[in-house]
Formats: sequence, C-alpha cells, structure tokens
Amino acid sequence: MKKSNTHKVIKGISSQTIVTIVLGLVEIISFSIMSRLLTKEDFGYYAAIQAITMVFSTFSEMGIGAAIVQQKDLTKRFIDNAFTISLLFGGFISLLLLVLSGPLARSVADMTMKVPLMLMSGTLLLHCLTSVNRSLMHRKLQFFQMGFISLVSLLITTGVAIWLAYKGMGYYAIISRAILGAVISYVLSFVMCKTRFGFALDRQTFNRIFSFSGWLMASSLFRNLSHQVDRLLMPRLLSVSALGSYNRPKGFIEEISGKMNGIFDSALFPVLSGIQDNRQTLRSAFNRSMFLINVFSSLLTMSFAFNSDLLIRIFFGEQWLQLRPIMFVVSCSLLFNINGRLADCYLRSLAMTKQQFFFRVFEFALKTTGILFGYRWDIIGVAISFVITNYIAKLVKIIYVGKMVGVAPSQVIRHILSSWRYSLLMLPVYITAYSLLPHTWGGDIAMAAIFVVMVVLVFVFTPRFVGEQYYNEVYSKVIINVKHKLLRK
Repeated sequence: MKKSNTHKVIKGISSQTIVTIVLGLVEIISFSIMSRLLTKEDFGYYAAIQAITMVFSTFSEMGIGAAIVQQKDLTKRFIDNAFTISLLFGGFISLLLLVLSGPLARSVADMTMKVPLMLMSGTLLLHCLTSVNRSLMHRKLQFFQMGFISLVSLLITTGVAIWLAYKGMGYYAIISRAILGAVISYVLSFVMCKTRFGFALDRQTFNRIFSFSGWLMASSLFRNLSHQVDRLLMPRLLSVSALGSYNRPKGFIEEISGKMNGIFDSALFPVLSGIQDNRQTLRSAFNRSMFLINVFSSLLTMSFAFNSDLLIRIFFGEQWLQLRPIMFVVSCSLLFNINGRLADCYLRSLAMTKQQFFFRVFEFALKTTGILFGYRWDIIGVAISFVITNYIAKLVKIIYVGKMVGVAPSQVIRHILSSWRYSLLMLPVYITAYSLLPHTWGGDIAMAAIFVVMVVLVFVFTPRFVGEQYYNEVYSKVIINVKHKLLRK
C-alpha cells in the first residue's frame, strides 16, 4: 500500500526528532564545556570568521541541492550536471575566499582572522559537494542516514575541539571542529549516497538548474547576510569582545532553533514539492501547520525566556550571568523563527525563488537598519533591534505565503493569535514568579518547576483551551495511544 504524505512527514519528523535530541544533547555538553574553557574574545573572533564563511558558502552551493530535491523527473544527466557545477563553483569560491582572506579580516576586525579564514576556505568546496550527496538522500527521505552522518561527525569533532580548547588553542579549537566536520560529512555522505557521479555540462541542463537555483542562490546570499549582519558589523561598531558576549546567548538560541527548524524543513520540503500543483492540499497543510507550529513556538519561547537565568548557570557558567538581559531578549526570537522556516519551505516547494530573494533583501535591509540604530545602546540595543526586525520580516513573509495558497492575511493573523491563547493562563504566573523569585540557584530551580507545572496543567488538563486543533490532532491521539499501551500491559 502506498504511504500517504502525512505518514511520510510523521515518519520523517519522528526519525529526525530522535536524531535531533541526541545531537542536541551532544551540542549542549560541548557548549557548556567550551564556554568554560574559552574567552569572550575567542568566541567573538570565531563568530566573525563564521559569519564571513557563511556568506561565501552561499556561492559555493549555488542552490543546487534544493534544485535536486525539487526536480520532478531526476535523471542521471541532471545529477552529473549538478555535480560538475557544484565542483566548479565550489572550487572557485574556495579560492576566492583564500585570496581575499587578508582584506576581509582587516575590514571586519583585524588581521588576526586572516589565517583562520584561509583554513576555513577549504570547507566551502567540501560543503558544496556534500550538499549534492545529502540532497539525493533527502529526496529519498533517508532522514535517519542523514542524522547518522551528523551524529558521527559531531561526536568526533566535539571531542577534538574540547581537547584542543583544554590545551589552550583558543578559537582554533572551534575552527578545527568546522574543518574536520566538513571532511567527515563529505566522506560519509558520499559513501551513504551510493551514487556514482560523472562529469557533464550541457547548456540545456545548466539552464534548467540555474533557472531554479539562480534566484535561490541570490536569496540564500541575503538570507546569510541578514543572519550574519550583526556579527559582521559588531566588531567595528562595538568590539570583538562585545560580539563574543552577544553571540554566546544568541548562538545558543540559534542552535536550538536551527535543530527544530531542520526537523520541519527536512520532512516537509520533499513532501510539499510532491504536492506543489495541488493548491487545496497545500492550503489545508498550511492552515494546520500554522496553528500547531505557533503553539509550539510560543511554548518554546516562554521556556527559554523565563528560564534564561538557569540556562546560563548550567550551560554557560557563572561568569556569563551578566548576560541575563541578552539571553531573555534573544530567546524571544524563537517566537517567529519556525514561522520563517515554514514560509521558506513553501516558497522553495512552489519554486517561488524570485519572491524569496526579494523577501530576504527586505529582511537584510531591515536588520541592518535596526543594528545601525540599536548599537548606540550597546549589546542590548543590538539584541532588541535584531529581534524586532526579525518579527517584522517573518510576519510579512508568512502572510504572503498564506495569500499564495489561498489563505487570507486576516486568517493567518487569526491562526497565530489563536495559537497564543493558552499563554493568557501562563504568562501572568510566569511574570509574577520571575519578578518575585530571587535570582539564585534556588530561585531559578523554583522558576523551572513552576513552568513545568503550568505546562502540565494547561496542556493536559485544559486541552480545549489550547485549541480544538491541538485537542483533536495531538492530545486525543496521545491519550488514545497511552490508553492502548496501558490496556496491553
């Protein structure tokens, strides 16, 4: 029997969730240890180096991976052309970063960054070739294999990075993790992809690939610029140390958000690409996902914002406690991050890469303006401006996607607001507790306990207040499964 799209998504999300949880645990352990071994300057330099590398990585991959997933009839000729183009462009961009490492280091921070940038240039070609392998696996919905690659790479590179940090290698410890991770990911993805690549470059196939990936590459460039603009500007506007302080909580939140986004993106994109011509099915999927995703996003936001003190104590160390306000503010960015990824997933699935490009130019311009205004109030000003501009950009994009699949803007807003209704019961309790409890280990643990109790009370004992869709599609199914397992015992 042919499996339904819903079954494929659920299976994909389930396998991705398992892998993501394991990856998250390793990342958290690594984050906690590295925060205690390295300085703010180390993290600041690495953040700036990573920002430059991320921008250049846009050109190395050129959106070819997404073109492979989106292509309806994938042929060997198409794959060989994609591989050849990836090899040529990846090699060119790696060489370009190698040559420009000095001027870029000088313009963003100082010449300390030159050698690290030269070392990182080699990862661009590897990431480019890996994207072809992973996209073929992605198309086959081989989520577990993709997760296995990420897990093996993370375990090895984390161990090496921690050892180097302990030996006093500073930010080179983190850089070694990125370089070694690129090598391991390429080798494993090549082996598991089980595809023999050949060299081919014909105009017709090139035009087919570039008609899709050309706009996608341009939009990816501005996506990376909008994500990294704070890291690119802060060393000059403030200092490398300020960037290190700011990027620790922001990087922590982005790591969590990225893992969650990856679950939805990996499972939804290939399925949505398969139903791209059925607008009624797309509209139904959009309505359902909008409500449930925003319920999850708002709960995740509150969990991080109101437990920010405890998170810093556990995963950062006591020396980072002065960053409480930054952690609280950047946690609020989680509220719309998954909405943004959902919108991107729909735009790519519908091959609306041109529209996606203009949205990302808008987001980049908006965030740059916000940072240039907010830095006058130091790190907290940058954090607040970044979160506000992020909200605006994501909301505009998700409203547009809704309109494209036949959902009115007012209905999109209604979905979002209705998904937050349950917070009316929780927010007053959290705000009161956060204001009255002492900011000590005991107070932070008490805050976490109150949070858990409120979540159980609302989601288990008042499921209809959360929403009928939650009650019918999540709560009821969970209760039925629990009862079934109890009866079997």
